[in-house]
Amino acid sequence: MWRAVTEGEPFLSGRSMISVGHFGRRMVVYPISRRHEERGRALINWVAEFKIAGCRPMPVQDRVHTARLEDALAPFAAFLDVPALIRGAATIYQHPMADRDPLPTWDFGRITLLGDAAHSMHPTGGNGASQAILDTRVLARELALRPPIEAAVAAYDAARRPAAAAAVVANRAGGPERPLELVEERAPDGFANIDDVVSREELEEIARAYKRTAGFDPETLNNRPSPSVRSAISPQGTRLQDRERE
Repeated sequence: MWRAVTEGEPFLSGRSMISVGHFGRRMVVYPISRRHEERGRALINWVAEFKIAGCRPMPVQDRVHTARLEDALAPFAAFLDVPALIRGAATIYQHPMADRDPLPTWDFGRITLLGDAAHSMHPTGGNGASQAILDTRVLARELALRPPIEAAVAAYDAARRPAAAAAVVANRAGGPERPLELVEERAPDGFANIDDVVSREELEEIARAYKRTAGFDPETLNNRPSPSVRSAISPQGTRLQDRERE
């Protein structure tokens, strides 16, 4: 993966995110700042992904490793306006796109894991940070409602580890960006109409399935109990679960 920021011309709505290519060779591009809008410019964040042969060694696993321009440019020379975007970056960072297999437990008594330490995943769907936020919300709730830390950690593990593991596995398969791969498989030489390659219904089901897996399906969210600690405390300060036991 090569990452950088380039000042350039706004594209589409000026606030759009685009993903171009397929999993073997892909660009993800989106604006990240409004400060240039008065000049008709945009500060554009981009990520270039290129799959290398399995026999080649992994790139340096250093998040501040800088790359050579020609290395990032070569795989994307035929990507329309992409070469200009790459050339316009002051600094390009390079690191591998890696994840980790789901762990059998996060429960270590009074110690647990959260975020990338618990479920490092491919950055597909921008879901790594979202899962960390969900971890935090659930862990905070369990610590507030279960005085023994060990019990809180065990409950947090039971609630979050299977859900996060499902997101890790889904991201390996492309997650919500699976349509890119489908189009590449079905129409490697191009197409005139996207509906002839993949139906609207298929696209919508891929999106819905990922939302269910990642935990932000609207129907599920609207019908589940609130994870708020306040909602689990009675006006008298009694834990609702304790009051029910009494």
